[in-house]
Amino acid sequence: MNLSRLSALELETQARTLEAQLKKLAHRPRPTPQEQALSAELKKMRLAMKDRLSTIR
Repeated sequence: MNLSRLSALELETQARTLEAQLKKLAHRPRPTPQEQALSAELKKMRLAMKDRLSTIR
């Protein structure tokens, strides 16, 4: 995903979607290795989006 081409509104929308996915994964009692990897990747994406939003504002 190329964050530099997204507007602030699009980034905020994507960030909300990531948060929802992370919450869903966090409620799993015993996440599989694939779910753990997905969670780590989503957290990286969330951080990148936060950084990009802070530079836009």
